[in-house]
Amino acid sequence: MSRLTKPGTSRTTKSGRITGLDTARGIAILGMIATHIFPLIHVDVSGMNASPTWAGWAFTGVSSALFVVLAGVGLSILTANTTHVTATRKQLTVRALVLMFIGLLLGMVESYIAIILVHYGVMFLLAMWFITLSRKALTITAVTWLVVSPIVHGVFTRFMQLQAGGTVAYIEEWRLWHSPTLVDVFTQPFLTLWDVLFTGFYPVISFFGYVLVGMAIGRADLAKRSTALFLLISGVVTYVVCRGVSRWLLTDDAFVSRIAHATDVASDEVSIYAATGSGMETGLLMGAPEWFGLAVPHSGAPLDIYSTAGAAAAAIGFFVLLSRSRIAAKLLFPITATGTIALTAYTLHIVLRGLWPSIWEEPLAIGDPAWADVWIMLLVHWGVVIALGVIIKLLGKRGPLEGMLRQLSNSVGRSSS
Repeated sequence: MSRLTKPGTSRTTKSGRITGLDTARGIAILGMIATHIFPLIHVDVSGMNASPTWAGWAFTGVSSALFVVLAGVGLSILTANTTHVTATRKQLTVRALVLMFIGLLLGMVESYIAIILVHYGVMFLLAMWFITLSRKALTITAVTWLVVSPIVHGVFTRFMQLQAGGTVAYIEEWRLWHSPTLVDVFTQPFLTLWDVLFTGFYPVISFFGYVLVGMAIGRADLAKRSTALFLLISGVVTYVVCRGVSRWLLTDDAFVSRIAHATDVASDEVSIYAATGSGMETGLLMGAPEWFGLAVPHSGAPLDIYSTAGAAAAAIGFFVLLSRSRIAAKLLFPITATGTIALTAYTLHIVLRGLWPSIWEEPLAIGDPAWADVWIMLLVHWGVVIALGVIIKLLGKRGPLEGMLRQLSNSVGRSSS
């Protein structure tokens, strides 16, 4: 992301730090593209035994979390040491509204992808009220929100299920079940807002913790090796412990049986589908005792939120460390370049996905001829966004949407000065 210009100033960062962040952002974009295209579950030739694919193992839930955490990091860098708080908030408001507008437009594309930009924009509107906090206060707030919000979300959901007349009624009537669109904003504004905040694919009540964690990371001195190492180690430990606890609970037959009943997944396949979340709807479980022991991607359960936040922190630490090596930085240049046009790359991917829909169903059997189409689509999407990122980077330009976002927000800043 580019820095906000007048009014306000931002601290300078070493090239290694920015490079590492852009590389991590590139990985997040490429990871999301992979999960949108590549089957997350495959079955053997007999069609009886299922297992997660590499995309399911590596990127499901983690890519979107990393994307949002990096938004918080970028926000901290954008607003660090600002002396014109009101004007800066106006600029951030413009950025948020533009992101929301783009997201609402993309929601109208038949891509069959859960668009994150509307939620992204709403979280920007919330995050701008935390930019004046000290590093210590922001860190405490971030950790507290991250830990408490999914628990509160689960309890609140259970309460709302009772008020709505039952779990099924709440799930069916209080959620859009598709990405928000401009039409939804005007025809069902309350449901759209509720979906974005509580019941949708990326509920802000829980996902906002990612932004705050990112803001706290952005306040740290990432130029220091010790800081990056701390993020890497603490993130890995958090991820392993949370996912480990969930895997351990899935060894209990009674626990698995209750989950299988609520998700309509066979008991002997619960652990497989729980690894990716594909084909496993946890809505009926939300707020129930079993839900708190799950780490299913995109379930919003505490162990899911904690583990993916840990993975995001670890990824940031890893790539910041890696970027200290000139050889690694050169090798990763295409991915880093992609990260500098994240918004443009994401938008282009959604449009391409709408123009070029998939023709296969998941899970896909090993040996199915459709795998050739899967790989072709994935490599084309990756190739297009990487090539565009490299070209724009070599030309010394900003991505089209990044440039527009900067220009619009800065125009508000100039008019406020």
